[in-house]
Amino acid sequence: MSQPSAASFEVDRLAPEVDDGIHLLPVVHERVELASVARAVLDALDPVAVAVELPTTVRAAAALAVGRLPRVSLVISEEPGEDALVWVVAPGDPLVEAIRWAEERHKPFFCIDPDLPYEERHSDHVPDPYALWQMGADAYLESLQRGLEEGPVSEVDERREAGMAFHLRQARSEISGPIVAVVGAAHVRGVSSRLKGPLAHPFARMRRSRVVVRHLAPRSLTALLPDAPLAHSVWERVRTGEAPVDTNLDSTFSCRVSVIRFGLRVIQGEQGDNETERRQRLVDYASLEGTRKALGGWLAPDRARLGGVVWRVAAGSYSVQTGETVAGWQRRMFFDFARRCARVQGNLIPGLYEWVVAARGVGDDNLAWEVFEASRTYPWQEDHAEIETASIDGDELDLGTRKIRFRRRFFRVKQRPIAIPVRQHPHPESPEDWLRAFDASGICSFPPEDLVVEDYGRFLQRKALSVLSAERQRTEPFTCSLLDGIDIRETLRNVHEDRVYVQEKGKVPGDAGSVVVVFDRDQEDERFPFAMTWLGEHDQESDMAFYSTNPADQVVGPGVMRATYGGFVLTQPRGRLSDVWSDPDYRWARGKAEVLLMAAIASSLEKIVVHLAPAPPAEPMHRYATSQGKQILHLPLSSLSPVTLKKIRVMHILAGHDKLEIAKDYIW
Repeated sequence: MSQPSAASFEVDRLAPEVDDGIHLLPVVHERVELASVARAVLDALDPVAVAVELPTTVRAAAALAVGRLPRVSLVISEEPGEDALVWVVAPGDPLVEAIRWAEERHKPFFCIDPDLPYEERHSDHVPDPYALWQMGADAYLESLQRGLEEGPVSEVDERREAGMAFHLRQARSEISGPIVAVVGAAHVRGVSSRLKGPLAHPFARMRRSRVVVRHLAPRSLTALLPDAPLAHSVWERVRTGEAPVDTNLDSTFSCRVSVIRFGLRVIQGEQGDNETERRQRLVDYASLEGTRKALGGWLAPDRARLGGVVWRVAAGSYSVQTGETVAGWQRRMFFDFARRCARVQGNLIPGLYEWVVAARGVGDDNLAWEVFEASRTYPWQEDHAEIETASIDGDELDLGTRKIRFRRRFFRVKQRPIAIPVRQHPHPESPEDWLRAFDASGICSFPPEDLVVEDYGRFLQRKALSVLSAERQRTEPFTCSLLDGIDIRETLRNVHEDRVYVQEKGKVPGDAGSVVVVFDRDQEDERFPFAMTWLGEHDQESDMAFYSTNPADQVVGPGVMRATYGGFVLTQPRGRLSDVWSDPDYRWARGKAEVLLMAAIASSLEKIVVHLAPAPPAEPMHRYATSQGKQILHLPLSSLSPVTLKKIRVMHILAGHDKLEIAKDYIW
């Protein structure tokens, strides 16, 4: 593929020449947008050397860490009595891109920041770098510098800027030709002004007691990188100018592989080569759909478009794993909530945290997990490497021998780590380990789910009575009796009549008994082949009959099976419900939904039978209820909260009461 032209932008405005052959490029640390700007400027100027705002004491470690890319590394620098300094070497950092550009072309690079003790705690307000796509990189960097130059400069920063100017002048004396120095935008003015005057060697540390490079554990990427790891993956894929691989969206979904033993199917996450290949396909797809033309014609990650990629991949994975469809309103609310959440925090574009919170708000923890999984995709990061591995636990770095306080970047205030509100799904080391747990003599339900279903059944009974009461309610002008109280609404509506209206609440003929909930009608026994009747174990539980997906198709833990209700019936008192699926009295029912309704009518001790379903029951069902002295009250499924319905629709069956203690760790 031919290299794109770099003449489509004014490089002198982005990296002006401030001294004899020295160009200063202001950047925002660790942001992928600025990595693409640094790449374009370096390609346009083609300097003989590169300088970066890193301590002079870590040059060798920086070269080693950059040489390990695309594997992300940590450069850890320690000195007794001081906090350890940690630099995350990721592709999307403009300093990393500058060093990498020089190394690939066998050109020297210099670390020009003097190693001074730095104890100040302050943070610079930096506008979201996404603005450079609308403003232009030159306008964004100019406005960024103006905003940062308004504040006071500390004594330590002044010494650092003088030291950077000295090391730049020294590098210039060693090499003839242009040098591009990539420094933080807050220091450009100070370094530029000091280059025009006399300079002295800074009184700074020449070496550190301990400087090491550590491989970063994959699970720690989200704790360290300001941008989602997927954005760094996309930049790693497109930074060389190669065309992204055309990839189908369906191949990026996080599917579940099945291992079948003894008629049971263990559902486990993809691992090994299959999972690595899927992650690589996801990066290829994101490189096609989540990029835009940047300076010089290069492709660069577009975080707004990446949000769309994350949603499409996560929604598809969610549908594959749970069998549920993500609605259009959920997509609209996801993007709207994430955008508003980002604006509250002063950002233009939401990131990983906002995406996860928004997904949990419009769906559930499973959807949030899929969003998290897609956002943190970085296929090159493995659990183990040729060097020691460091992992993040909150605000600590675990180096294997001791723990040190973590700081996000050199000379920056440590930021509070944010826990992602999702729970990882356990996977079996061996499928046979889970299948051995199915040697119990009986099965049982999961008590926390039973409580949710029982509470919802009582809620439907109360709602049915309130609907009937509202239908029979009567309002009339006050004459001689207040009846059941004043009707405030009707009185205010007719205030011009100067009369008071009173109401008489409707008398409900009986109480609510059995409850039938139908999510899907299964008349052809295709999607919901499993049908069962079981009795309550104590007086607080109802007898229950249901039809669902086959639990044996989803073994999610040792002795734990997962199924999705198609419909169920609840009736009390317990111990009275026969096996409705073999009862000859219901043989003329048309489908399983009508079997449940007939069983509810026949077993209800109260006159009213609550029927929650997408459509009202057929007329023969009403005649059957009348013959039994009962009344069916239909509630449309669409009139109730879809979030709550989704929670009660999933059930888990345990192979024996001994699984109750461990079930909570595997139920998701």
